[in-house]
Amino acid sequence: MRRALVPILVILLAAGCGGTGVPPLTWAGSVCEALTPWRDQINGLNAQAAQEMSAAKTPRQTRDNLLRLLAGARQASERARAKVAAAGVPAVGGGKTIADRFVASLAGVRDAYGRAHDTIQGLPLGTAKTFYDAVAAAIANLNKEYAQAGLDTGRLASAELRKDFNEAPACASG
Repeated sequence: MRRALVPILVILLAAGCGGTGVPPLTWAGSVCEALTPWRDQINGLNAQAAQEMSAAKTPRQTRDNLLRLLAGARQASERARAKVAAAGVPAVGGGKTIADRFVASLAGVRDAYGRAHDTIQGLPLGTAKTFYDAVAAAIANLNKEYAQAGLDTGRLASAELRKDFNEAPACASG
């Protein structure tokens, strides 16, 4: 029986069943299924924070509102990163590099939210102007790091994947 397994494994590996990747359309759909709710949650958190910020009267209230926003965004980004990682590798040239870049981009966004959270959490609340200036600097840095993460499905090196992101039903709303 052992002898029969060896040729079967060789045949399976030669046929491409040994981790050649996920069909590109399937991979694109899985990525969109991860990114669409993430973007929706980030937008919802931003809207909620804007509403809460307009009602905030003190640096403490402002800090607490921002910390909730940033913690929620960090958690949402980690969930999206894990889902994109679980989507596997698209079966296109450079697929592993492309998949790794998506995962790294989401990790970068997650980490940017985390750094902004930690920075704002550590700010002294004593002088309002000093506090608000430091918050503005932390948010500016967050925006810079977010932009540097480069999460953009429209700028893929793979023409096949760009096409699949346009065609996958899960990507239609994203």
